[in-house]
This record gives sequence, C-alpha cells and structure tokens, in this order.
Amino acid sequence: MSVWQQLTASKKIEPSYPKLPEVNDRGETNVPGLYAVGELAGTPLVKLGLNAGHDLVIRLSPELKARGSGDSEKLDLVIVGSGSSGFAATVAAKDLGLKAVTLEADKFANTFVTMTKGKLLFAEPHDIEQTSRVWFEECRKEELLERWRAMIEDEKLDLREQEKVVDIRGAQGDFTVVTDRGEHRARRVILCLGKAGNPRKLGVPGEKEQAGKIHHRLLDPDEFDDEDVLIVGGGDVACEAAIALARRGTNRVTLSAIDQEFTFPKKRNIDAVRALESEGQLRIELGSHVTRIEEREVVVKLAGDREERLPNSVLFEMIGAELPLAFLKKVGIRLAGAWSPKKWVVLISIFLFVYSLYALKGYGKGITAWPFQGWISPDSYDRVLGAIFRVAFSPFAWLFDASALADIHGDRGFQQGFLYSGLYTLVMLVFGWEALIRWRRKAKNPRHQTWRYASLISFQIGFFLIVNVIAVQALSVEYAWRAWGLYQPFPLFFNTFFWWYPDRDPTAVLAFFVIAGLLGTFVAIPLLARNHGKRFCTWICGCGGLAETLGDRWRHLAAKGDRSRAWEFQGALLLAASTIIGVVVVGLYHTDGNNVWWRTYNYLVDFWLVAVIPIALYPFFGGKVWCRFWCPLAAFNQILSKKYGRLKIVSDDKCITCTECSKYCQVGVDVMAFAKNQQPFDNSNTACIQCGICIDVCPMDVLSFETSDPKATELIESGRSSGCSR
Repeated sequence: MSVWQQLTASKKIEPSYPKLPEVNDRGETNVPGLYAVGELAGTPLVKLGLNAGHDLVIRLSPELKARGSGDSEKLDLVIVGSGSSGFAATVAAKDLGLKAVTLEADKFANTFVTMTKGKLLFAEPHDIEQTSRVWFEECRKEELLERWRAMIEDEKLDLREQEKVVDIRGAQGDFTVVTDRGEHRARRVILCLGKAGNPRKLGVPGEKEQAGKIHHRLLDPDEFDDEDVLIVGGGDVACEAAIALARRGTNRVTLSAIDQEFTFPKKRNIDAVRALESEGQLRIELGSHVTRIEEREVVVKLAGDREERLPNSVLFEMIGAELPLAFLKKVGIRLAGAWSPKKWVVLISIFLFVYSLYALKGYGKGITAWPFQGWISPDSYDRVLGAIFRVAFSPFAWLFDASALADIHGDRGFQQGFLYSGLYTLVMLVFGWEALIRWRRKAKNPRHQTWRYASLISFQIGFFLIVNVIAVQALSVEYAWRAWGLYQPFPLFFNTFFWWYPDRDPTAVLAFFVIAGLLGTFVAIPLLARNHGKRFCTWICGCGGLAETLGDRWRHLAAKGDRSRAWEFQGALLLAASTIIGVVVVGLYHTDGNNVWWRTYNYLVDFWLVAVIPIALYPFFGGKVWCRFWCPLAAFNQILSKKYGRLKIVSDDKCITCTECSKYCQVGVDVMAFAKNQQPFDNSNTACIQCGICIDVCPMDVLSFETSDPKATELIESGRSSGCSR
C-alpha cells in the first residue's frame, strides 16, 4: 500500500478500537436516565462487570428513593441484560428495596452459557475488591452458572428470560421499555448488553439453507468426532476452536480467514495453530473467504483467486459479534466519536472562543490580531489590558521599584505575555490537580503519576515566575521573555536565536541565552532521550502539559488506527521546515525575524497549529493533536529515541484484550496489539510518549517500563516513583 493509500484508506475494523456508546463518568449515555455498563461500556472481566453493575445502582439509589408517592405501577429500574453487570445490578436493586425487573433476550448469563465446556474463569484483578455480594471466585463456568441460578431461585429475583427489548421510549423519569411480550414503565433504564447474541454472519449463498450445520460457538469439543470442519475467522475464538478440535486427532480441520496475516489473536494462540499446522493436524488458509455453503461441501476462494471445494460437515462462523447498533440508534444512543449537529455547533463555538483569545493576545502584532485590531482602538485596548494587568500583577508589584514598574506598565507585550502565561499556568494547575486525582485513583502504583503531574505543574509555575518576575528583575522587561527558551528549546521556541543586535544587546546576555539554547537542543534533549524517550513531552513541556491537564479528560477520543498513525509524518516535515527557517533567519537575515520566512511560519505554525487548532480540538480528538502530528521538538525527540533510546514498555502473557490500554493512549499507539503478542514497544515502532497511563489502566497489570540500562530500570521500578524519570 502506498503512502497516499495509507493516508486516505477507509477505516477498518480493528480489535483495539471497538464501537461503543458514548457514556460519561457516571455510566450515563447521551440520553438522560439511560445508562450503559458492562461489555456495552467496554468494561472487561467478570469481577469488574459485577462491580460496575452494583456500583451504578448504589449511585442511582438516593435519587430513586426520593421519588415520593408517584406512580405506584412505575418501576424504579428496568435492567436490560443478565450478564455479570446486569445480575449484580439486579441483586443490588433488591438489596436497596428498589422496584426493578431484569429482562434477558436469551438465556440468563448467556455469555457464560456459550463458553466452551470447562472454561476456567479467573477472579482477576486480584488487587481490586469485589463490591457486589454476588458469588464469584476462580472457577469453571459450570460452577458459576449453578451458583448464580441458585441465587435467583433462593432470593426470588425478578429476572425474565426470553423477553427481548425492542424499543425504549419516553424520557428520564418516565421511560416505556417495549419488549416482544409487553411494556414496562420505569424511571431509569440500565443497559447491560453483550455481544453473545449478535454473531456476525458470512452472508453467502447457502448460509440459510444449511443453518443446521453452522455454529457460532464451540461449547464442547467432545461432541465433534470424525468431522470435516471449517472454521471461518482470524481471532482468538476461531484459533482456540481450531486448536481444541484439531487436537482431538479425529477431525479434519481447516482454518480460513480473510486476513493476510494473523493480527487479531494473542501470540500463544498464533504459535499453537502454527504448531498444529506444521504437525499436519490443521490446515490454515489466510487471505481466503467462503463463497458458497453446500450440504456436504463449502466453496472457498483461496489467496490468488483460486477456488477450492472442501468436504464439510460442520462449519463454525467465528468472525466476531456486534453490539446491537441498530437498536442503540433507534433509542437515540450516540456512539463514541459520532458527530451530530450539536457537536458541530460546540466545535465551532469552542474554535471561535480559542481563536478570539489568541487574537486578543496578539493585538498589535499584525494578522494574528484580525479582526480585533480593526474593531478596537489602541487606547481602549491598552486601557482595559492595563486595568486587568494591574490587578493580576499586584502580588508581585512590591518587588519592583517605581522605575521598573513604569517600564512594566508601559510595555504592552509584557502585559499580554504575563496575563496569557498566568492564565495558562492557572488552567494547568486546576486541571492538573483534577487529572492527578483521577489517575491516583485508577493506578495500581499512583506514585508515578503523582511525580509526573507534580513535575509538569512545577515546571510551568517555576518558569512563569522566572520569566515574569525573576528575569524581569535580573534583566529588565526587554530581555525577560527570552527565558522561555530555557523551558522550551528550539525547534519548539525559535526566539532564543532571533532578534539579537550586537550593537545594542549586552554580550553577556546574548551569549548566555544562545549557549543555553544550544545546550538545551543539542545536549539536554539528546541525553534525556537516551534513557527516557519522549518523556520530555509528559514531564516537562508546557505544550504537552496543557494537553495532559486540560486535555486529559478527553484523552480517550484521540485519533486511533493505522490511518491516523500514517499522518504522524507531518512532525518531521515541520522539523525540517523549522531547521531551514532557523538557518535562513540567523544566516541570511542576521537573526532579524521581520521577514516573510519567519512571519509565514509564525502565522501558520505558532498561531494556528500550536495554539488555535489543537486546543479547540481537545474535546473532540484529545489533547495531543499538536504534540503528535505537528510538534517539531517531538519529532526531534522521536528521531533521537528511535536511534539510541533505551526506554520501552514490555508485557507479560496475561493480556485479556480488553482494549483499555489502547483506548486511553493520547498518541494513538495500538498498545493492545503489542501487549497481546508480548511485543515490546518504544520509539522505534511507535510515537509513545511514555506517560504510563496504559500501564495504569490495565486491569491485569500486564505492562511495565523497562530500559536496557539496569540502573535506570531500577530507578523506574522502585519508583516509577522517584521523580527522577525526568
């Protein structure tokens, strides 16, 4: 596939990024009063599903108990689905005295019913306490079903099987849940739907006519003996079925998948099917697809467009399952990432707000101030700016004498910079604290995130004070702004090397900042990249800091998939452009930035790509749009770390493909693809910024940092704590 084809290719189904409803932190969908938990909300594992269902009912209980006399026939809750989340919600509702009914379209706990005979269920994560009183320990599926069914009988729970919900009408406080047997009115509705009842079909001739020999689950391998078996699918379920049936030694098993190579299954399953293939017990046909199903044969088009008729008595369609998307759309539930007219209005409104903020900040600096420079007179602007500045600067004014204050109050640029950087710092502090609390609660080892956020916020506060107070005292207003170059090295911050005039500027000041700038770019950054990869972006950088604080709440919305990753080349282009422009301005124009080269870069990159566009897109594509796609310093770090960086993330063999790690990656790394194959990843094969969030959200503690430097590894692991990972 060419580069252009990669950039424009249609989005394909990827195991790390399932389609799920949009839900908030309380589990509520965009329809008020309608909640989604369990597999529908991306919650992995039995224990976590039990906790999710139980905890949601606990949260809803106070508002439901405050219902007053109301309609006596109206239920408090209708719970749709009876998997782990639905069953735990059912038990919690009974314990709290809520009027509730649970509706199941198929059999109770159907996900477990359709598992392979003797399937072992693990009570993980071990370090998370189960909040529901529903029994669950490590066991076989048969024991779990026996105990849960006994609980239904003993406690006389109102759980109705074979009653399918076909519609949900009304609004919060007065929903009507329509089923194929009747209607139920309720104040709240909890959807605990899974995928087990919605297997994908091949959609080929003969599928309906030969339905009797087609299966979607392998319940008991012992039921199949001396059969010609075709398994269609390229995921873990298909591979595990092929392994179980081939190992019996009496079946003739073929595994067919449309994928050109195995990308969905875990490494251990890939290794197992390849071993069976080499032993002659299993035939594998990748890049193939079924074209017709007949009574005793199936027609398969193999790679190279060659058709072959295979003897067949049993066919397994294991090409995945789908959430009931048509039903979700019918009841008005929006999928995560879906666009609506309201969302477009919000985007435009946020864009105009962010643009206006930066245009007002740039008043007096040309095109970046359009249209405000034409709407507002300089006197009016300076009067308002000065009044706001005096209030904001008052905590520091006592540090300066009258002459210095006069210079400060007469410098519009300093006032603009002080107010902007002050607001920036305040936003990082407020939202950084919020993000820190969020990840301390989520992380198994909260010290790493504590130090990371402490580092980001400390650097921002520290340089705000250095530039706006300390450097002003030491160097005057004229040179203080240059101290930002110590915090944001070239090519992120050009001005370390621009606007120097030897006949006017003190030699010591010029030499200090130019030498510091050179050391930052060509010594400090390369040294950091050696053992810490691109951690500069998540431990130090102010641009990355705003993304990790203000943008953190939307990190799960970051662009995902091969197509978005293909666009990451733009950072390298901007690195090249910034290098060329830096050389031109310093060499050809003798550091004077008043030329078309710098003005063009400043307007397109510093105004639009650094500021307006990425910040406006935070609520829609996460916080790392600039850092990931355009930042030349991130691209420089990427090149350095790729060449000789030691830091990587490794995984053990416990991945359950829950997708949480990939979901929360702000730079779109397909973490799960690496984890399930126990493949390390670093900056040689990803844009990873080593924030560690994927490690913290993994429910199985699969991922961890590692470096080829033993001392650095010890520091990270005894640590992931010491703060020295800067």
